[in-house]
Amino acid sequence: MISFGATNDRELNDKLHKAIFSVPLDGDVGYVLNVDGVPAGIAKLTVTPEESHIVRIGILPKLRGKGYGDFFTRSLMNVLIDVTDKIVVDYPSDYYLKFGFVREGDVMVIDPEKLVFPRKCGH
Repeated sequence: MISFGATNDRELNDKLHKAIFSVPLDGDVGYVLNVDGVPAGIAKLTVTPEESHIVRIGILPKLRGKGYGDFFTRSLMNVLIDVTDKIVVDYPSDYYLKFGFVREGDVMVIDPEKLVFPRKCGH
């Protein structure tokens, strides 16, 4: 089973973030992806009603290439649709173009009502 949720468990957040990004999590809350009850990925978001930022999303190296990152990213964006007026990805990546994001300088931006979810995950 795959699930995710927010946690302020500093030990878990730092352990996952270090394993994926080589540094501890900067902040109090991490969004953790669990695969069969085991932490597999972490995301750093800042969420406000006006503008929410996807700061970073990562999956443990041994679990990459299995579609977990795509699932996690889609799931987080699906939640953000209902809570914010604008979604910003804090790094440019062509990956987000398929969802309707546009590049604005060094970030990717979309109004939630314009977000689309292509049917095929991962490829």
